[in-house]
Amino acid sequence: MTGMETYSAFEAMFDELDSAVGEFADQQTTTAADAIAAFTHDGGNVRTLSDEEFAVTHEPTSELDEWDEPWPVTYGVDGSTTRSLRFDNGLIAGASAAKLGVSGESDNTDLARRTTTTLVAHLNDENFSLSSVRGADLDIPDNVSAHIFQLPSSDRTSRIEEYVVDASRTYAEGKHACDLASELDGPLFVDGPLYPNPVFSWMLFEQSKMGNRHINKVWPEMIADILQNYVSTIETMYENDLPVVGIVKTGRSSVALTALEEKIRNADLDEMEPPLPWTSDIQLFSNALHTEDDLYGDRGHIISYTPWLFQTSQNVQGESVVPFGTFDGVSLQYGDPQEYQRAFFYARCPRSGTVMRVETPYVFARNDRVRKRIQRKALVELAQQQNEPRAITFADENARITRNDRKNLRDLIQSAAAVEDRNEQRGHDRFESE
Repeated sequence: MTGMETYSAFEAMFDELDSAVGEFADQQTTTAADAIAAFTHDGGNVRTLSDEEFAVTHEPTSELDEWDEPWPVTYGVDGSTTRSLRFDNGLIAGASAAKLGVSGESDNTDLARRTTTTLVAHLNDENFSLSSVRGADLDIPDNVSAHIFQLPSSDRTSRIEEYVVDASRTYAEGKHACDLASELDGPLFVDGPLYPNPVFSWMLFEQSKMGNRHINKVWPEMIADILQNYVSTIETMYENDLPVVGIVKTGRSSVALTALEEKIRNADLDEMEPPLPWTSDIQLFSNALHTEDDLYGDRGHIISYTPWLFQTSQNVQGESVVPFGTFDGVSLQYGDPQEYQRAFFYARCPRSGTVMRVETPYVFARNDRVRKRIQRKALVELAQQQNEPRAITFADENARITRNDRKNLRDLIQSAAAVEDRNEQRGHDRFESE
């Protein structure tokens, strides 16, 4: 707990910081709202999807009630993980569960009772094997599928725990979405980006001149299987005229900001000069979308949003890479990798002020009518919830692995002693949801 003297020092320092920020604001000539207007210029790996002016729309939530409801039923997929479970014989394990949330009147509510579970284990000894264990042979309920994997032995790396947990979580989520996609009758909201990190990043590094990451060398088939699940989900939904929409609530990405600065340089705009003061996309768009009218105006609560943007490629250590373009592990039904790239817009939820990036594959977004329907549906959900879509919230609640669950699962391993760090013992490690 922070003592009074320590807090007093912090208070003095933050007061000084606030004064400096206020002086900067008085001198600042370029606002975020001004800067994002330059997205219409050429340059960078992000472009607009229409010829219209790129400007923020501030819409009273009362007017959203007058919009036609594109889809009365929505679905959300989310997963939870135990985080890494460590043991004194070298074993590292991670288990995950993925669930579907259903929002609206639907005949498919039984889908919410289905679960996909995974267990990934690693013990860096060639004599250790899980090859004889199959999920189908386990005594489990009919509405649960179980998948057991072994991360192969490899050279030692500090990222093994990350590999185990991330593979467990993303396989469960992607497999669950893929298995149920054909039964859905409404859009599917994904908690997070369309393609999960860090698996998506592992693929990009393999495509780039940077070469394979450690995980790509020892377990390439798992990376391919995870990404194929997400791609196949998109393809199935597209065949059924139903979109897949990613809801990204946090992030350190500066993709749009970097592209914007390149556009400003190319256009040689007198009123703006890079570098811009923001360090991430979320900072830039949080500023651009902010409006005092949401809380203090006379039009009621306001939802603010941008037009659509389209990211044509990824920058990997200075190299331009088109995701899936040269990656052999995933089969693309529609052939052209461009169809699978992400289109997105930013929106600010009313009252809460939470800013989110809303994504959908270009195969949906290239159609103006479909693009508008997706945006309308996402905005209605964000306005109603003042947060993520309700179906994602339901999925998160249903999938959550609690701290007590984690402890009990860890205690089931009686052949080795558990290894806990001090922060975890003191309750500093939160693993209720992922």
